[in-house]
Amino acid sequence: MARFGPAPDAWRRLIKRSLPTTLYGRTFLIIVLPVALMQLAVAWVFFDAHWRTVTMRLSEGLAGDIAWALESYEDDPTPSGLARTAGRAERSMSLSIAFQPDRPLPETRRRNALAAVDASLRQALSARIDAPFWFDTTRYPAYVDIRVQTRGGVLRVLAPKERAVATQGLIFLGWMAAATLILTGVSLLFIRNQVRAIERLAQAAEDFGRGRDAPAFKPHGAREVRQAAQAFLAMKARIQRHIEQRTALLASVSHDLRTPLTRLRLELALAEPGPATQAMKQDLSEMEHMIDEYLAFARGEGGE
Repeated sequence: MARFGPAPDAWRRLIKRSLPTTLYGRTFLIIVLPVALMQLAVAWVFFDAHWRTVTMRLSEGLAGDIAWALESYEDDPTPSGLARTAGRAERSMSLSIAFQPDRPLPETRRRNALAAVDASLRQALSARIDAPFWFDTTRYPAYVDIRVQTRGGVLRVLAPKERAVATQGLIFLGWMAAATLILTGVSLLFIRNQVRAIERLAQAAEDFGRGRDAPAFKPHGAREVRQAAQAFLAMKARIQRHIEQRTALLASVSHDLRTPLTRLRLELALAEPGPATQAMKQDLSEMEHMIDEYLAFARGEGGE
């Protein structure tokens, strides 16, 4: 059977290339990603299971009050009846009611950024009111503007926004987002301090490998990082002792070889000239040159 899509190895390579390559980035991903996913899950569950339900119940209650006000006005559409209905609605339901004679419903309406608010209010008003209606939840910060078409004009109702929207839910989401950002910032500081200790250890190892000393390096950070730093310092001390012993040995051997070479050069100077003597003098010069190089290396002048 033919297989479609990338192979598992290709997916693994793609995921590996997509992940951060630095220790700081990977540590940040390990710590922050689960917290962010948990916050998103909590926010989604709260928004879907609680906030929508409460907003729908509030919208249904407001729609019922508006239906009562509309029926009361239609039963007695006189100015005195409107005043009586408006007074009762103001005292008992915190609704501000006004009648706009010979006015049509607006044709356009601004949409709320939270579509669930408009959807819940529209559903509740459609279930309770048979007449055409219009509403706007964005025009006023603290009120919802609702208008219902009735005989001779439009009945306008201004209701407090908390009667239609569960404002505490938005506050909860805001506090949760702010707390997440603050805790993420604190986590970044702790991550940075730990990663900095590892970066300094890596820099000290690189400097030592290039022949540069790092006298200011001291173990710090987490216990495991300090253990690695102390092991590096111990290894560095052993390598330096080995280098010192090797250079001392080379210096001693080179110095000891100078004495027999000097005697050989004196004997060749006293010997009769000839091709063999000339060749030996050449070999002796090469040996002295090699010894000079060993001594320069032992003194640290060889450019190693």
